[in-house]
Amino acid sequence: MIDTLTDPQLLRRCLRGATQNANESINSVVWSILSKTKYHGYHTVRGAAAIATIFFNRGRSGLVKFFDEVQIPVTEQLLGAILEKDCVRIETAERNTQQFETIRRRKEQERMEAEIEEDQMDYSAGMF
Repeated sequence: MIDTLTDPQLLRRCLRGATQNANESINSVVWSILSKTKYHGYHTVRGAAAIATIFFNRGRSGLVKFFDEVQIPVTEQLLGAILEKDCVRIETAERNTQQFETIRRRKEQERMEAEIEEDQMDYSAGMF
């Protein structure tokens, strides 16, 4: 167990802040579909979990196949709304990724500058 938790590959992921558990993410999708302030029965939660799984794995466009299977007609307006939601989600994810990468690069640069500064201080005149 301790070997698994101290695996360098796992720890590298933690340094970047990539520690979000997939179960926590899908849970947030379920509760974005259902209200937390109201009681929901087993079938309601199960249905929301199924929809959340589709959203989580394929985006809202994954609903089109589901609608076909249960014979719900997919209009152009519905398809447009679904695709728009997916586009917004993708744009937000890309923007967040770019911000994350910018911060990561800046921190890496600061770390390298600090190491260079530290190395230079070790050998400056009159330090010893």
